[in-house]
Amino acid sequence: MGQQLERYINVLTEKHIVFTILIVSIMLMIFVTDLQFTTELYIGALYLIVVMLSLWLPSTKYTFFFAIVSTVLVTIGHFYSIYYISPKLYLSRPNFVNLLMTVVAIWITTIIAMYIKRITVALKKQQIIYSAILETSIDPILIISNEGIIESASTTISKTFGWSANEIIGKHFDSLLTHQYKDKYNSIIVNHDNRLDSMLIGRTEEATCVNRMHREFPCEISLNYIEIPEFGESFFSAVLRDISTRKLYEQKLGWLSVHDDLTQLYNRRYFNTQIDKEWRRMLRSQEPLALIILDIDYFKNYNDSLGHQIGDQCLLKIASCLQDASRRAGDIVARYGGEEFVLMLPATTLDGAMKVAKNIQSRISALSIPHPNSSTSKKITVSLGIATMTPIQGCSYERLIRFADHALYAAKQSGRNKFCVYQD
Repeated sequence: MGQQLERYINVLTEKHIVFTILIVSIMLMIFVTDLQFTTELYIGALYLIVVMLSLWLPSTKYTFFFAIVSTVLVTIGHFYSIYYISPKLYLSRPNFVNLLMTVVAIWITTIIAMYIKRITVALKKQQIIYSAILETSIDPILIISNEGIIESASTTISKTFGWSANEIIGKHFDSLLTHQYKDKYNSIIVNHDNRLDSMLIGRTEEATCVNRMHREFPCEISLNYIEIPEFGESFFSAVLRDISTRKLYEQKLGWLSVHDDLTQLYNRRYFNTQIDKEWRRMLRSQEPLALIILDIDYFKNYNDSLGHQIGDQCLLKIASCLQDASRRAGDIVARYGGEEFVLMLPATTLDGAMKVAKNIQSRISALSIPHPNSSTSKKITVSLGIATMTPIQGCSYERLIRFADHALYAAKQSGRNKFCVYQD
């Protein structure tokens, strides 16, 4: 588009076109004045030259000023020359017609020159705006032909793709895309398939692009089809945005939304979502779903005596033990509260859940984390509540959680550092 705009401007201000108009105008002026080289004709011819040169001046006011001055000089020169040569013909009709034709020629030329100048200024303004948009845009902007060839590019293309704006001109647009997206965009740009109705036109779509170093990265592409009926031409504009950083933030936020920031285990919200799904799945397969809720014994005393930083280190060690104790793909370990954790064990019987609980106790005991203010032991211990149910219609997973919570309460009431099983 920029090259086309520049071509139109160059045509209007092409030197050979301007001077052709100049010569034709002078010859016409000579012809209408019957080849009489009078003073006003010389002034008129000089004016025409000045007008053509004024096309390269920055404003039309200069052309208008030259027209007024030339009209005054032509009029003065006319009367002076007629009076000097033949005073009797001072007001003769032929000489008056010559003066009128010369003045008319001056103003016709002025109007044409001002019109050309205004068109040129308008086109140059558009070109400046177009260039400014390309140069100041944060995201790379491409102008693409109907053959898929890049005709123009903003300078910011180098930051995203590694090529300079000049280097990327002439390349095919699909060279910036990975193979899985080449056909998708070529079908619209090159093959013209449903161009106006395509979901790619006028929308922002995510794609995978490749830079000069062959590194793939996620990118948003806004593709638009632009048609200029007056010139019978059309092209595509594409705005590309590197969204690698945004994707990393999205992944981080997605991870934080389902994980506990301290222990790196799943959080309570994710656990509630998963237990609902597993409850429904176990309902269909009629398999048991086991739940273990555990609590660190006298953890408040531990925090108060040793500080929260030491308490956080203890939580991390407990979390690691729980992950090691449940290695099946479907098992879920989550931090349920401050010092409370929960394990969901799909398709697990009561015997299987008890084995996991014993394994957890054994691993935590092996850590030998000192606990100076525990009434149960001189090291960190846990109490566990176990519940197992085969889901039935009309019953929710909340009942299973309630059963496990009752079992945990029973373990604490009976001296802690043990597990209890809920008996319905």
